Amino acid sequence: MLSFHLLLHLLVAAKERTVMASIGRVTLLVVLGALLVVGVGMPSKVSAQSGWQQHMFQANSFYRNRLLPKALEELKMVVADPAGAKQLKAWQLIIEISTKLKDLDTLMWALERGREVAKGPDKGQMQAQLYRLKRVYGQIVFEATGGSGKLPTKGLKLKIVSELSDPESKAYYEKARALFAQLGYSRGSYYLPAGDYELDGEEFKIKGGKDTIVEVAPTTNVTFAMDIVGMGGGRMGAENSGGAGFLAGIRVGLGPHIQFASGSSLLISVGPIVGLGAQSTVDIQQDIYTADSGAKVAIGGELEVGFEFKVGPVDLSPRIGYVVQSLPTGLYYPGQVASSSASDSTGGIAGVLDGHFVVPAVAHGPRFGLHALLTPALVKKKRVPRVFVGLKGGPLWATPDWGDLFDTGSVALDATELRNPEICGSQVGDDCPDRAYLNGSFSAGFSEEKREELNRPVIFGDVQIVAGVQLRL
Repeated sequence: MLSFHLLLHLLVAAKERTVMASIGRVTLLVVLGALLVVGVGMPSKVSAQSGWQQHMFQANSFYRNRLLPKALEELKMVVADPAGAKQLKAWQLIIEISTKLKDLDTLMWALERGREVAKGPDKGQMQAQLYRLKRVYGQIVFEATGGSGKLPTKGLKLKIVSELSDPESKAYYEKARALFAQLGYSRGSYYLPAGDYELDGEEFKIKGGKDTIVEVAPTTNVTFAMDIVGMGGGRMGAENSGGAGFLAGIRVGLGPHIQFASGSSLLISVGPIVGLGAQSTVDIQQDIYTADSGAKVAIGGELEVGFEFKVGPVDLSPRIGYVVQSLPTGLYYPGQVASSSASDSTGGIAGVLDGHFVVPAVAHGPRFGLHALLTPALVKKKRVPRVFVGLKGGPLWATPDWGDLFDTGSVALDATELRNPEICGSQVGDDCPDRAYLNGSFSAGFSEEKREELNRPVIFGDVQIVAGVQLRL
């Protein structure tokens, strides 16, 4: 009986130990889980605290080694952290380094922010320095007008017009001038000594303690532009193109003008061309074949794409395009015309004449050119017409238009335009060569092979001097 009770007691004790062990294991797991959760949260806090401190350590190291630009970068990272921004030492170092580097914008910013942290004499010293600087220096602020709202990165040429006598002001001006050339509008604002300035030729004034607001076209600005172009030049090429006389004309083009952040622009222009051109040959009998060989109006159209970029004081604009144009006196061809007239009282005779046909044509081909824009796009912040000059030219393929000559064989003439009867006086017949072919109908014959040859396009080229104005609408 005793043995039974002893055995029962041992079993109960063993069960209790098992339960306690299970409870111990559960407790251990809970504790480990809690430590894991706390452990995950703690490093982030430590990391946040050590982040600005690490940058501060690096800044001090760079400062001791006189690597001031790198030290300034690290200090800006320090004050970017909410905890680091409360460190007066960081602001004092930024003020000291920016003064040595002649970085006026950073200096003004550090004084504004640092005085909020400083107390007592340090605060008073920062306020006094800030007050002194604001009496002598002002700020130019660039604001994008419409579009993407992003300021262009194009470098700008800053020039001071008024006299600077203070060495400190001169140093700050030179620093700003270098930044303008490097960053242009994209920096957003610059502090400058009070005075009169020019920025890429545009005048502006800086007043101490004041902001000068300048509106700037955004990174991509689309407007419409109109080109009004006068042109003159000459043709050259195959024999059939003739020794062309002076070609003059006017072109009007309209299309989008897209200005990019870099300051360069893309333009697309389409419009009509009205030209005045004359064909000429060395053949003394050409006036027999055409009653009017003088200048005639040539009408056509042109599509053109250009790119504008600044080179020194001017903008250069290479252009490429395509033109389709009528040429009323475009080509001439050697040939024969037989006169069927008989001798009469006016002296007309029959015969075969060797000469040239002056034939109209329709020409088309690519255009290549280069314009130089000589005047600025803005004067006192207002758009003004831009004057430009340049060259343009390229090959043209001219398809002759023979009309109904191949079908009728008749060459139309206005006899009254061919000869002046008065110069012959009483002379008749062959005695008056200027009246030899005054009257009669003329006809020409062509074989099928000859017709095919005469209908082939003729290639020639022209070169033109252009001058005009560009209007931004």
